[in-house]
Order: sequence, then C-alpha cells, then structure tokens
Amino acid sequence: MKDMEDIVIETVNLTKIYRLGPVEVRALYDVNLKVRRGEMVAVVGPSGSGKTTLLNMIGGLDKPTRGKVYIEGMDITRMDDKELAILRRKKIGFVFQFYNLIPVLDAYENVELPLIITGVPEEERRRRVERLLKLVGLEDRMHHRPDELSGGEQQKVAIARALANNPSIILADEPTGDLDTETGMKIMNLLKEISREEKVTVVVVTHDPQVAAIADRRIHLRDGRIIRED
Repeated sequence: MKDMEDIVIETVNLTKIYRLGPVEVRALYDVNLKVRRGEMVAVVGPSGSGKTTLLNMIGGLDKPTRGKVYIEGMDITRMDDKELAILRRKKIGFVFQFYNLIPVLDAYENVELPLIITGVPEEERRRRVERLLKLVGLEDRMHHRPDELSGGEQQKVAIARALANNPSIILADEPTGDLDTETGMKIMNLLKEISREEKVTVVVVTHDPQVAAIADRRIHLRDGRIIRED
C-alpha cells in the first residue's frame, strides 16, 4: 500500500499523435512511467524524441491522444480546463529554460506573485517568500530585478517561484540550457537538494548527459518510446 501512496506521477500507455494535414506525427507511443515522491528523474533523448511532449502531458498542458496520466492517483486526462488550471496551481511548479520572470518585479515580487493569485495572506506570503529565497541562496538579492541578476540567479528565482505554492511536483524543461556548464550544474544540484529536503518530485528534461547524471534515474526516449531506464 505504501508503495502505491509513494507514486506521485504515473503514465499508462500514454500516446500523443499530431496530425499535420494528411501526415500523422507520433510524438509519444505507449509510454508507461512511474515516479515516486521525492525522486528526481531526468528525461533524455535526441531532439524530436518526445521529451517536452511528455512533460507537457504530465503537467496537464496538453491532452493525450490516448492513455492516462495520474497525478497523486488522480486521472488528469478526465479533467476539464478549469480543473487542470487548479491542479497546476496547487500541485505543479514549472521551471523553463528562459526563466519567464516579470522584468518590472524584483525577485521577492516574482516569487510572491503566485501566492497573491491564490489569496495567501500577506504575513504568510512574506514568511514563505523569504524562506524560499533563503533556500535558493538569494536572501541578499531579493530586491533586485531580473536585469540586475545573473542567469543563474534568475533561474534560482524561477525555482523559488515554482515552489511558492508548496507543489508536490516540479517540472523543469531544459532548466540549464541558457546557462554555462558550472552554473547549470549548481542549478541541478540545487534541484536535487530541494527534491530530497522538501520531498518534491522533480522531472527534468535535458539533452546534457552531465546534467542527467545528477538525477536519481534517467528515462531515455527515442521516437516517442522509452528505450531504457538507468
């Protein structure tokens, strides 16, 4: 029973087919995957192998052609757009390659924004934002805007923002792709530390073998299929 409770993400025969006129493009085909609570998994493979499509399916950003996605036992493929938006807000934090920070807001305000949207009281917001910025090592930079921060610091703000609503899952799409190697490795080690200490499940899409090596497990995709795990 405990093993089942520890499964945070599960896909069952997950398939996605895009139709471009008369042509069918099979982005994913019969992908079966389980990820446990607090586990860090890297999804790797060549361009066009289905990595980002898989991440989008897990995050409820796209619907499968067939198959199922379960988040903490809930079948999200049966949810409508409103239900999916609530799920993402409560359960999933997203980290992208290009940070997606709001340039006119400082680091504190960028992390605070999702808490304002969900109606968290001001004093609780302050405590949570300060704790998260300390967690990512930016307690001394919280009142700097994105253009006053390095690329690595901006990505740390994005990670803190992804954690703002206490998600059980972080989905990271090439989070080190715009960073130099040393900074990228620091970001990955930070994600792994957060995964372990906060018991957050982290799924990272990457093309970089060094980045993937930091994860607890690697899922290798090719032509929309899982070809091996290690």
